Order: sequence, then structure tokens, then C-alpha cells
Amino acid sequence: MQAKSIEDSAYDLILIGSGMGVLTVASLMAQLRGKRVLVLERHFKAGGFTHDFKRQQFHWDVGIHYIGQMNEGSLMRQLFDLVTQKGVQWNKMPEPFERFVYPELTFDLYGDPRRFQDDLIRVFPKEKRAIQQYFRDLQKAAAALFLHNIRINGNWIFKTIGHLGKLWSGIKLDLTTQEYFDKHFTNPQLKALLVSQWGDYGLPPSQSPFAVHATIAMHYLNGAYYPVGGAGKIGQSVKDIVEKNGGQFLLNREVTQILIEKGRAVGVKVRKVNASKVTKETYYAPVIVSNTGAATTYLKLIPANYPIPFREPLRQFVQKHSSITNVTLYLGLADDSRKLGFRGENHWIYENIDHNVTYKRRLHWIWDNQPPQSYLSFPSLKDPNATAHTAEIVAWVDYDAFTKWKTQTWLHRDTDYQQLKERISQALIQQIEKHYPGFANLVAYYELSTPLTNEHFTGHNKGGIYGLPAIPERFAPQNAAWTKAETPVFGLYLTGADLYMGGIVSAMLAGITTVSCLPDGISIPQAFATAAKQL
Repeated sequence: MQAKSIEDSAYDLILIGSGMGVLTVASLMAQLRGKRVLVLERHFKAGGFTHDFKRQQFHWDVGIHYIGQMNEGSLMRQLFDLVTQKGVQWNKMPEPFERFVYPELTFDLYGDPRRFQDDLIRVFPKEKRAIQQYFRDLQKAAAALFLHNIRINGNWIFKTIGHLGKLWSGIKLDLTTQEYFDKHFTNPQLKALLVSQWGDYGLPPSQSPFAVHATIAMHYLNGAYYPVGGAGKIGQSVKDIVEKNGGQFLLNREVTQILIEKGRAVGVKVRKVNASKVTKETYYAPVIVSNTGAATTYLKLIPANYPIPFREPLRQFVQKHSSITNVTLYLGLADDSRKLGFRGENHWIYENIDHNVTYKRRLHWIWDNQPPQSYLSFPSLKDPNATAHTAEIVAWVDYDAFTKWKTQTWLHRDTDYQQLKERISQALIQQIEKHYPGFANLVAYYELSTPLTNEHFTGHNKGGIYGLPAIPERFAPQNAAWTKAETPVFGLYLTGADLYMGGIVSAMLAGITTVSCLPDGISIPQAFATAAKQL
């Protein structure tokens, strides 16, 4: 066992994890404040769900399938360009960029809100007024969630703006998507169609706040984009910025404990993974930022004997509500999928118009080989730099179906596990084949990841991909402290999906929020102003 000395381990900031929240904090504090930043990542690749990987000639992204609001000159694009110092280029997806597939209905979504609204009215003319009201309410509901975030994490000015905005919006965070739809719409097909993208936040309409649904709907109203060369460009761009300013990315480093002395976070204990012998390291800094999520930070990394006033309510919430988990089938194709009519659009396929039933089926379908839904994406058709044909299929599953193999190590799980993965893989391929004949013949290579894969590489509770589930209870006033950037431990801060919601842009905004709370940090208006000056 080896331990680093304090002298070798002093940094201005230590960042736990390397997802989009940390990448944002690391980049801004390095380039705008000259801080020496240490990023500790348990995976052997940096970037969290922004990283990519290859097998043979095939290349995939693990978490980024498409991103909205990346049009030139948009506020989110300006922020992204600031974080990466314009190290990432964006390719607009073809139109339509989404296709929603149901047993008796197929709907193409174009990145034009006027056309979207007109297309809906053409199919559902009796719902015209409700559809028009829905588009007006999307803005108010999305604003309600954003204002909730700045009200919790901002200074007194933002708190005031947040409270006034809450009055203007009139939409509460405990209003579910189902409740809103049942109140305003009558046609069940229309209700299903409007919530087709619920996989982007991981909850069916009966469980998701309408404000969360609205945030995703607004995010994609003007179409979607894909990072040229793959999402790995994001992490690499930030790594270059950090190293230029004297900082460092260390991979294969699992933080096992946050060190607290006299009520203040002073450093972290680290276990080096994938090493030939057990190696422990200790690093010190006056500021620690955790991107591992509220559950991991408060329930695992902070010593159990350190008083956290909300630890038990948070523990009960996590035990009762797990984040959505998935399988992803990475496909290498022998030929161009455009020969079957695909152009790069995403396909959301549902075998039932009742999304709540689909969600409940996530535990059972892996045994009867009847997937209730799948999401089909084509990375190679979105990336002009792609050199091989690829696709991905994502489907929702229940973590409990995989617990039998939890204690077995990655790449060394038994034959039963491998047979289950094979059965799931074939079921997903056949579902796509049913809807698009000839697809199965294109498949030359496939590899399946499961919730155990996500758990192994991220450390997230049960391999969840969106952090704490964004149900109304999470946003209740009594639970606000769970998702604040400032923690009860002086010098310790949170960032990432749990501050806002799942998604790359949301995590970037969480990073902006965290930076505004740090000592010698950058205020939210200052970050926006700095981003705008890049034009």
C-alpha cells in the first residue's frame, strides 16, 4: 500500500468525477480564475456520460445521442463554446430529427415549433385550442424548474427573481405530466405522442413533473445537434484547458472518502483501481466539488459519523425511488443504414400508447423477450467524420433483474449472465427488424451494456443514468437541501445532474451554478456575459 504525501497532493480545487458538471467547473475555474484543478475519475476514460469508445473500426458515444440548443449564437452554444474554448464543433441533425412510432401512429418531429404545432393540429384538429395552450405552457413550466434552481442556489437577487418568477409561471413542480395532460387533452394518442421523449428524463407521465417534461420539450423545439468527431471531444477539450493551467486529470481513481477536519472538507482519500496492487492516495485542497450525486456524496463519501441533517430522509428516498436504468446495445453495421431509408433521425418505438404500462414492463420484458419500447440512434449518420456504420438501441430495464450478478466482477460474470445479455440483444434486434425489415442483416457486431456496467464505471446508485429521480417529491421544499450546490460541510460543493436534472446541458448549467457558489467563483451573469463576448 502506498500513500501520496501532502506536499505532492495540494491543489486549489479537487473535483470528484468527470461528468459535464465537473468539466464545466474545471474549465471555468482554470481558464477564468487560474486555479490548479485536480479531476479524479474512477473510469479509465474521462468525461462521464460524455465519453466515447471503439471496438474494431466502430465508434460510439455512451451518453450523448443528440443535444438541443446548439445552434450558432444561442446562449447554450455560447456557454458550451466557453467551457470547451470552441474545441467542439456541432453538426445539425437531418430533418425530421425524431420519429415517434406507435402501433397505429407514426409521427415525424421537425425542429420548427410552428411546424410541430401545425402537424399536431392537422392530426388532432379537435384538440387545436389545447395544443396551442400546451405550447404556451411549455415556456412557463420550463421556466418554473429553472427558477426553482436559482432560487435554491442563488444570492438574494436570484432568490427574489425566483419567487417573482414562480408567481408569473403559476405552474407548480408537484403537477405531474399526467395530470396536466388529463386536464387539457382528451385523445389518448395525442397524450402519448407529446410525451414520446420521456426517456430523455427517465420517468413516465404519471411520475414526472410537467416542468421536467416541458424542459426537455423546449430543449428540442428547434432541432438537435451532434458533436463532430464524437462526444469524447468535450472531455478532451476541457482536459487540455485544465492541464494548460497546471491542473491534472487522474483516471482509475475512485474517491472512497471526503476528509473533514473541524467541520471543513480538506481533501479526499482515493483508491487506485485497475492496478496490479492496492494503492491508496490522499489529495488535499481547500475546495472539494463532488459530481457523484447527492446519494453517493452524502451516504457514502462523507463519514457516517459526521452530522448531515437530511441524511436519513435522503437515504429513505433513494431506497424507495431508484433512478431509471437501461441496457444499451452498441451495433456495428456491415453496410450503410441509409439503404433502408434511415437518414440519421432518432426513432422512439413503443408497442403501447400507455407509457405508464411501458414503464412498469421494464422488469419483465427481458424474460419474455418482448421489449415494450426501444430508442434507435445512428451515431455514424450524425457525425460527418464517422468512418464506419454504427447504431445504438437503448431500452429501459429494472436493476433488480440483474442483482444476481452484482457481486461478480466486470468482464468475469458467469455464463447465465452472458446468456441473458445475448437474449436481450437478440430481442432488441428483432424488435427493430419487425419495424424495419432488413435491419438485422446489417448487424456485423454487437455489444450490450447493462445497469451493472453503468454501476461499475460510474458508482451511481443501481447504475442509474439520471441521478436522483426527478419526481415531484425531489423538488419538495423540505428536500431542497439535497440538491443545493453548497453542502452542510464548509468547503464541499455539489454539481451535476442532481442540482437540476439529467442531461448534458442541464449538467452544464449545474456546473455554472456551482461555480457561482465557490470562493473566488464566477457569478451566473458573469459567466453568461463572458460566453457572449466570444462571438
